Amino acid sequence: MSDPGLQTCIPQQPPGSDQPVDDDAPSSGPVTNTSDAVLSLVCDNCWNSLFVYDSFREIWEGQGILSVRDSALKSFTYRSTWGRIDMSSQNGCGWCSLLLGSVDPTRHYDYSEDRSTFFWTKSINVRVASAAPQHNGKTLISSQLVGAWVNDYELFNYPVYTTSDDLAASEVVARDRVLQMRSVETCNLALRHRATCLSDHQICPKPSTNPILPTRVIDCTDPEKPRLYVTGGNVHEPYLALSYVWGEDQPNKTTQHNIDAYKNAIPVDLLPQTAKDAIWVTHACGQKYLWIDAFCIIQDSREDKRREIAQIPRIFAGALFTIIAARASKASEGFLHDCPPPSLTIRRLPFFCKAGPSAIGTMYVEQDALGKYDDDRDVHDPVHKRAWCLEERLLSTRALVYTSNTLRFHCPLIRVNLGDAVRQIHDLSDHRLSINWLPGPGDELFDPNESSVFDDNRSTTLWDNIVHNYTGRTVTHAEDKLIALAGVAERFSVRWKKGAYIAGLWSDNLSHDLLWYKQDGEQLPRSAIYNAPSWSWASVDGPVVAARMYPIETPLYKLEDQQVTLASQLLPFGAVTAGHLVINVALLWAVWRNDGLYALAPRTSSGAPEDQPQTESKIYYAWPDTTEVIGPDVLLLPICWRAKAEELVGLILVPAGEGARYRRVGCFRDFCKWTSTEEILKLETQDIFLV
Repeated sequence: MSDPGLQTCIPQQPPGSDQPVDDDAPSSGPVTNTSDAVLSLVCDNCWNSLFVYDSFREIWEGQGILSVRDSALKSFTYRSTWGRIDMSSQNGCGWCSLLLGSVDPTRHYDYSEDRSTFFWTKSINVRVASAAPQHNGKTLISSQLVGAWVNDYELFNYPVYTTSDDLAASEVVARDRVLQMRSVETCNLALRHRATCLSDHQICPKPSTNPILPTRVIDCTDPEKPRLYVTGGNVHEPYLALSYVWGEDQPNKTTQHNIDAYKNAIPVDLLPQTAKDAIWVTHACGQKYLWIDAFCIIQDSREDKRREIAQIPRIFAGALFTIIAARASKASEGFLHDCPPPSLTIRRLPFFCKAGPSAIGTMYVEQDALGKYDDDRDVHDPVHKRAWCLEERLLSTRALVYTSNTLRFHCPLIRVNLGDAVRQIHDLSDHRLSINWLPGPGDELFDPNESSVFDDNRSTTLWDNIVHNYTGRTVTHAEDKLIALAGVAERFSVRWKKGAYIAGLWSDNLSHDLLWYKQDGEQLPRSAIYNAPSWSWASVDGPVVAARMYPIETPLYKLEDQQVTLASQLLPFGAVTAGHLVINVALLWAVWRNDGLYALAPRTSSGAPEDQPQTESKIYYAWPDTTEVIGPDVLLLPICWRAKAEELVGLILVPAGEGARYRRVGCFRDFCKWTSTEEILKLETQDIFLV
């Protein structure tokens, strides 16, 4: 049956109308010498046009860039009507169903007659072409594609794959997704990807030839009798690490009470399924040692937790690879159960092999533009909701990612499905976090004076993306808000010269970093627990967004001093118990009412707003940090003037105790007409304490 959702686009056939004859169709008859099963894949019209041997080979051998404007693209065009396509689809034609299922109901397709006449009697040109696969070295990163246009409208470009035992396998390079997770063969596929990375990827760091085991690891020599191995920090052996979602308490985690018993053996029935699965993978991959936080950190020892958390960046960076249990929402769930078949429309179609007209295999076409299915499923996996897992992913040089739909291999250069089950490449940042630059442990220092503005801004944007992604995740314990990103911050500080790291911000990048904001509707109540100063994104819950990047910004303040008090000297990039900025600036008065933020005319001398002219100008954008009720009287801290956009941007403040102490409650941006850079710079300034 045709897709009922398309009835808004293709009207019902007029009563009594007959199907038109396509005079332009090739005269050759249907294909012979093939099985009924293959013959039934498409209709007679398709067998007599697109799926004639010469026509099909012209398309397949002319693989190019799928663009209607590419005059050099080799393609095949035939004529039909939407009515004929609809009828053939209802009768089971895979190709016509593919065309019909890709129609955009909101598009009008330039029909000049009434819609019924256009769709049922008007001939259309269907142009078909294919695109070549893409490789990075020996690694397949994008499958072959098949594309179709109706007249000059692009209808689709979809990925193509086949099975390894099909006649078409020698020409169609992509395969179906690996669905069996608890399989030695699957592990071997993963190891082959790692071997290719080590041999071919010049930009990917090579593993240490003399790795040091973490303080404690699980000995997986016998998966049925694992034990805790205390290394003392001076044993040189390779190991794997596990990144996963706790999702629940782990009652049998390592404590001061059971650690001695665990050195002899950890009873398998005490392990959560995710730990059991990780031990199985470690053993199946030929490795002996595995690091799992719940068992390799003494969970009831504050001192041990602080000491070992400080080692997490080294632990994940030094692992042979990280096992990421992306699909498991809790430790007891496990991740080695088989993946379900993809919930996608997949069309099986004939494939004429180059051996000749009688050599007909099959290919599968997924109705999945831009590879969105894999990425959409990936980003919705439970691991992407846990804050700690982002750092563990970013610090891991290589990883096996057990997603809800297949197993993927990640390294600094590529992220692909195992077994050549790749689809399309895309760069849509809303589908996955784009990590295209992350300083490695041995990288040279990044000096802005010797690097282009583009590289500097690219690195800033990367940090912004990380903070945005990270703040959209949850931490079980509020005091971990800065700790769970400390390893990434430390890695940045090694190479990225942006000054001191102060509670999530970089001192030499404050004009940008201070301007984070909460999008409308995403504000949450202010936390009762102190996590960071009010000017830090770590002081609020939920996702934050970084300010736009501009090449020319005039600062309107001067940073006089910065201070933060660390919760532990072992974690210089971790939690803080206090912090403030001393800023010399001219504050501006404003009123924040239910209908918006209104700036008052800049004051020319000290005094309360009631002593000044009351001319009000509505601020274009004003974002509160939380849901707390503020105002009406507030102050504006102008941060910078963006000359290119003629914007004034800054923070919204309220008093925080006696004297010139203030706290941040929001952020503003205005296409400013009520003042100017020159006027603000002439105003009387003062030193304020921003806490």
